[in-house]
Amino acid sequence: MMRRFIRKIPGSQIDMNTMLILSACAGILAVSITLPHPDIRSAQAPVQGAMLTGLPRLTDTTNPAAETDAVVDTVSTKAGDDFIVEKSSGIDKRFEPVIRRLIDEGWPKEWLEARFGDRRTVFIPKMAIVKPRSGGGASSSAYAWVNTSESADACRKFIEKYEGIFDKVEERYDVDREVIAALMRCETRHGSVTGDYHVFSVYASMALMPEKEFLDESIEKGRETLKARKLSSSKINSELDWIRSRAASRSKWAYRELVNLLKIDRQGHTDAMGLYGSWAGAFGWSQFLPSSYLSRAVDGDGDGTIDLFNASDAIHSVANYLKKAGYRSGNASRCKKALRSYNPSTPYVESIYALSERVRKAMAAR
Repeated sequence: MMRRFIRKIPGSQIDMNTMLILSACAGILAVSITLPHPDIRSAQAPVQGAMLTGLPRLTDTTNPAAETDAVVDTVSTKAGDDFIVEKSSGIDKRFEPVIRRLIDEGWPKEWLEARFGDRRTVFIPKMAIVKPRSGGGASSSAYAWVNTSESADACRKFIEKYEGIFDKVEERYDVDREVIAALMRCETRHGSVTGDYHVFSVYASMALMPEKEFLDESIEKGRETLKARKLSSSKINSELDWIRSRAASRSKWAYRELVNLLKIDRQGHTDAMGLYGSWAGAFGWSQFLPSSYLSRAVDGDGDGTIDLFNASDAIHSVANYLKKAGYRSGNASRCKKALRSYNPSTPYVESIYALSERVRKAMAAR
């Protein structure tokens, strides 16, 4: 089921064609702008609607002559909470600071505009906002499901299904199949849950964090949250300073990953504009960032492309990543160090390692 509504965004003229279409189709599911299903990674593939729910209509009539329309949707996802996206006709004016910076650094203007104006590009509001820290430490609860008999059985079946690939991988990289299978179970349940966030849109939206509009919103919302926690003024101010610092650092990181994604697209490695992944912009069965793709992804099946939604490429790439991160077969500390390079969370590392040991024992008992 899909319903869409209009949000006014200051910055450009209203697209009257879109307004007329939406007015004529009020209450009907047919809308002129659609979002592709995350599994569709080719620009030539037929567009299918994502699972969406309606939101209240949002309007801003302060300056109608300087506004544009945005279709506001909620995307349903298996990888976490549902999230809001806003799709403008043409290029969303909020992306202009990022586009200008890229052009100043030498990226072709028309080429960039084609990507920011792509039908799949959306603004993701939550990616431009920084929330206060929760105050709690890292919890293992998020990974409680990883080291279970169900996961071990899934890993065993995964290894058996791709046994020929694992044979080649172990010979080439000397990285144990049980660890690879355990990692990929944790990351994407062996490719069954890869994420519904448009990767390009994640980084483009996150790069806007320090812009006044979004930083002011982060500070305002953060102050309200912190006051509700009944913190002292000094602690509130300290946390607001952290929000400002976090906005700057996360924006810098996101911009670098956006540039890496554009490099992937420019070099023709894969259809980068068709990639969907996690809220952090990680994609594929292996959940690589664009920087990891460029430095450690490999062509496992020899077809001339690197597709991390392909079992062979994904398995080979994980093995290559871990090897370059210092993995040594039979050495627990080197294994955990390599896993920590993948994700610095201690619960993450311990859960995957424990699952790999469980799988190893299960495989040996066959």
